[in-house]
Amino acid sequence: MSTPIRVGVIGAGMAGQAHAFGYRNAMMATSSPLSVELVAIADPNLALAQSVADRYGFASATADVDAFIASDVDAISIALPNFLHAEVLPKVLASGKHVFAEKPIGRTPAESSHLQALAEASPAVTGVGFSFRRLPGLAALARAVADGLVGDIHTVRGWYNADYAADPAGALSWRFSQEQSGGGALLDIGAHAIDAVQFVAGRIAEVSSASLRTVITERPLATAGAIGHGASGSSEKGAVTNDDVALLGVTLDSGAIGQIALSRIAAGVPNSLGVEVFGSAGSAVFDSISAGEFHLFENATSPAAYNGPRRIFTGPAHPYFSDVAAMPGAGVGTGYAEAFVAEIQEFLRAITNGTPIDTDFATATAMMNVVGAAFESARTRGPVPVA
Repeated sequence: MSTPIRVGVIGAGMAGQAHAFGYRNAMMATSSPLSVELVAIADPNLALAQSVADRYGFASATADVDAFIASDVDAISIALPNFLHAEVLPKVLASGKHVFAEKPIGRTPAESSHLQALAEASPAVTGVGFSFRRLPGLAALARAVADGLVGDIHTVRGWYNADYAADPAGALSWRFSQEQSGGGALLDIGAHAIDAVQFVAGRIAEVSSASLRTVITERPLATAGAIGHGASGSSEKGAVTNDDVALLGVTLDSGAIGQIALSRIAAGVPNSLGVEVFGSAGSAVFDSISAGEFHLFENATSPAAYNGPRRIFTGPAHPYFSDVAAMPGAGVGTGYAEAFVAEIQEFLRAITNGTPIDTDFATATAMMNVVGAAFESARTRGPVPVA
């Protein structure tokens, strides 16, 4: 076994815990050996950092983020509120350490482009966590499209529905501030849906229309130290300054047209990201709420009386599956937890092999450029080209 890669995580909230889970389970990879030493969790909330370190088997916890950046770890994951990335990411990139950042890396296209430039100047491996790409079902669908199984795509539909903000008693966290977050549903969950559409169907060239709406206009203030999407007991309220719902019309480089629908107040739908494509030779659809499968229709595979969409269960023949599944057999299922394992494995593999990771900072900027165009389209009520 090679020398272990010494790793740590900055940020002990929901995303940071998911990264910690990924590192904890990364060594289950069978396609290539990976060796990891779980060094530390860093967060200004030391009690939270310690609880996460204990839960996932990291050796220590610290509240001194700058000291942790200067330590002898080899690689750092950064999973912080959006507004802190511009402050912390430059320090970590300047350290020369390998960096894996939770999306988005910036709140605006300009902020993202600046951080991308710093990442590209670093000699280390730098990547961004678009975790849904690592779900075997979505990755298999993207491969089927790339292999031409549905022909030339003419229509694409993407969505991300979640209900984490459906309760008006949910605390007014940074996620509900346009200044701190850079966007509501459009960026928080839209980042994943926009990236998934581009991953499967190709680059979005234009946002032809965009409608943004804030449905729950005020929320109770968050209590000190709160994380996640829980309710607040505060009687004092503040204004929500970003969108709960976003609907985009888009045109791709290929000429295909599409829609992307986003909602963080989709009551009864806890977490569903999906992509559906229609092409000249068939169609395909994936929904993360049924992550262990995808559906594929090929026009000419059998007589009309027996032809129709096939429900395909993910297994060892599909990307990432063998390295993350508890059992090496089709149908045992993989979900969002395994996606974090797979993305961390890809990051560690890139470090080990000295190769770039496919979800780099440029990928994050490409997504952010669509978000920027969507905001401009909503403002002008007209089509906006994507940078």
